[in-house]
Amino acid sequence: MRDFDTLVGELLSDRPELSREELMRRIEEKKETVGAGYLTDQGALFLVAGELGVALRRPTSSSDMTISDIYIGANDVTVVARVLAVYPISTYSRKDGGVGRYRRLVLFDGKSTVRLTVWEEGVDQVDRFGIGVDVPIRVVNGYVKQGLDGKPNLNVGKRGRLELATEAQVQAKLAKLSVVAEKLTTISQERAITAMECVVGTQPRYSEFVRSDGSPGSLFQFGVSGVGGKDETRVVIWSPAARPELKPGQAVVITNLKSRRSSSGDFEIHGDAGSAIVFGGGKESILLRIVATEKTPIGAILLGIDKERKARSIELGSGDAGVASGDLVKVTPDEERGERLVCKSTDAVQIANDMQFPGLQELATKLRDAKDEASQIMVEVIALSHGSVNDVRLKDGSAVKKGELVVGDDTAEMKVVGWREHSDRIMGIQPGERLRISGVSPKSMKMGGWVLELNTSSAIERIRGRD
Repeated sequence: MRDFDTLVGELLSDRPELSREELMRRIEEKKETVGAGYLTDQGALFLVAGELGVALRRPTSSSDMTISDIYIGANDVTVVARVLAVYPISTYSRKDGGVGRYRRLVLFDGKSTVRLTVWEEGVDQVDRFGIGVDVPIRVVNGYVKQGLDGKPNLNVGKRGRLELATEAQVQAKLAKLSVVAEKLTTISQERAITAMECVVGTQPRYSEFVRSDGSPGSLFQFGVSGVGGKDETRVVIWSPAARPELKPGQAVVITNLKSRRSSSGDFEIHGDAGSAIVFGGGKESILLRIVATEKTPIGAILLGIDKERKARSIELGSGDAGVASGDLVKVTPDEERGERLVCKSTDAVQIANDMQFPGLQELATKLRDAKDEASQIMVEVIALSHGSVNDVRLKDGSAVKKGELVVGDDTAEMKVVGWREHSDRIMGIQPGERLRISGVSPKSMKMGGWVLELNTSSAIERIRGRD
């Protein structure tokens, strides 16, 4: 979509008698009375402009919108999103006596979801393009109507079409299913669930029944639990489009769900014909720039930095993966334990090729920004003091080693601290040496200020000798 302020300026230029304050008041009023919480400022602006007889230049079909951009009454919109649910083809009786077809989908983009209805010829595009769960698509020349629930419903008619969104730049902006899937925890209220990551707990059962109106019905049900066997609950999928073979212990992601209270008072997870069961627990590959490697008796420990400048340690159960500092790797862990990625074999770590992924120097955090205690980071600094180790007496009377080193970059100065077995890493460092310190944690001090604390996964590398 075009910039909101640009569109405001366009409208005010066409209606100079209208003040900006009055326009903003009308936009807020439109959002409250018409949008019912589903209009963005930009959507309300188009409605106000229409009432004033001003035709704002809408985005062309090449201008991709997100789900949050669409509004009831919009026409000729182009939206990019990923697919969350695909329903079977349905039919209806047309006014001319013929039989029409339509198909419903649910789309998501990481922040919002929207129902999409594809009409007539467009129905065939779903299967022809292999459109399924987590596939990024582009809805071209769509229109938006109000659904039965009062929310915007995106539609594709004769003038519209579906496309696969194949551009890497577009796909990177759309959160994948593995990102939006939430882990199963104790359910205490009825709500919509985009996707749930859980573990199959019991063998599934399929049954058929007859509804009160005489129509046939079916359900597919099985027990699930969270990681470690906690938070057990029941999943019921009504009129399932597929009945995959499930075995206890399998990790799965189930999409397009709602939590409901059963007749017994317990909460259950319910799905429908659009719900999908994805195997593998939504495992996602993670790109990391390797900064340090260390062999162990059974494998290796690698330290990498992600695009967010956060350090992640990779524990290999066998081999050493044959990677070195500076290599970019794609990691598909068997298990994530906080910042630790556990990989049972070297096959889980593969050399990657992404020219846009930052180099090690670009991934370094500046000292002035090292203020997130929940993270481990990498800094590139100059030693401003000798690395020293001294015995420190604790409150309980015991003595421990504490290593200290003052470092600086072009933004600030800070002290690096290593306790006990980590203190020796600081010994021998001389003023003027350039260092790359990885996997270090920022810690705030009681008296104010911050220090960088070494831990088990930390590594210190001399990146250049003394000047």
